[in-house]
Amino acid sequence: MKEKEQKILDTSLKLFVEKGFHGTSTAEIAKTAGVATGTLFHYFKTKEELIDRLYIYTKESILEEVQGDYDENNPFKDNVKLLWLKFVCLGIKDPYKFNFIMTFHCSPYITAFTKGRIEEKFVELLEIYKKGFEEGKIKEIYDELLMDYFWGNILNTIMHFEKNPEKMNKENVDLSFELFWDGISR
Repeated sequence: MKEKEQKILDTSLKLFVEKGFHGTSTAEIAKTAGVATGTLFHYFKTKEELIDRLYIYTKESILEEVQGDYDENNPFKDNVKLLWLKFVCLGIKDPYKFNFIMTFHCSPYITAFTKGRIEEKFVELLEIYKKGFEEGKIKEIYDELLMDYFWGNILNTIMHFEKNPEKMNKENVDLSFELFWDGISR
């Protein structure tokens, strides 16, 4: 990705979360990113295309940061907790990405094609849960419900600790995971 394109995406992320889609003009994005408006439209033909691409970029960057680390030698619950914690910690460290996803996930600006394309990238995550189905550790849930439940829990945990930072400690983070685990485990 080119430096200017990256700068536009990073700037758009911050402005869309802070001001919303309608409250953010392309001229403001370009000015804040330090590029000409024409440069913005060189990379993104419309504001809607910018949002669509930003959604893909945001979800892919989150996924890249949390992938890996599944250890067949560890108990299934420990592997799920590690993955869950990675998402929560990333969301607390970089709340703009998670706030953007939460705001625009159901938005008409994100095309069905984009949503389908990005969900395909989460197949590895679903594979972890399918191991849990096979081992009888978690309830059998269809993929879309499982993903929505997982994301919803992650986002709500992040929002809770953003609103109540004084309550963020190991005990409360562990309690949050246990609430999630109780919802999916047999």
